[in-house]
Amino acid sequence: MTNQPTADSTSIETATVQIRTLNVGAKQMTQGIFRQLLTEQTISTSGHVRGTPWGIVNYHPDRCEDAKEHLHVVWQSGAELRRAYVSAPEFAYLRHPLVGEYVTALVFEGVRRAVGRVGHGSLRITRASMTQEISATVMASGVMFQGSTVPSALAAWDDTSGYEKPVDRLPADFEAAYGRPLRPSVEVKELLPIDAYRTAWRQMSALPQLFIGR
Repeated sequence: MTNQPTADSTSIETATVQIRTLNVGAKQMTQGIFRQLLTEQTISTSGHVRGTPWGIVNYHPDRCEDAKEHLHVVWQSGAELRRAYVSAPEFAYLRHPLVGEYVTALVFEGVRRAVGRVGHGSLRITRASMTQEISATVMASGVMFQGSTVPSALAAWDDTSGYEKPVDRLPADFEAAYGRPLRPSVEVKELLPIDAYRTAWRQMSALPQLFIGR
């Protein structure tokens, strides 16, 4: 039978916990002042951290408590403070100029709506009702990207006829729109800032928590 611990053999170790408060002058920043900070993204379209991040505030001013995983980051841009809503990689919807080429190449290589799967993620192509812009969201190695693509990509992605396909027009349409030949998807994927965004997210997640008043 295992010996049970006794009071004499047990102790409680008290750790010193540092509380970091966010102050404005001599007073603690309030939720009202926090809401007045300009909102600006601290992770650029290249996936890198901009400015100087200060910390994370566990306060959801836009009633986003139940939204997908994200952080509210306070950061410094020049001499001014900003706040940023930073999404986890799988919910980032990071806009990048190469998304259009990546998606067009995937569709040209055979990805269709009926399948919609790209590696461990998914692909969606839609037409905006107001602007008629053809936009796509695609998961690349755990990071969700968003961007515009050529109209024929949507037609080819929808096509299941097996006859003459809109896909045949994709290389020419892409080159006409972007001024360069369409490259293979594996080549374009290597140029997307996948690792950069993941690294930025880890940096943001490791920031200290800042406390603000009501």
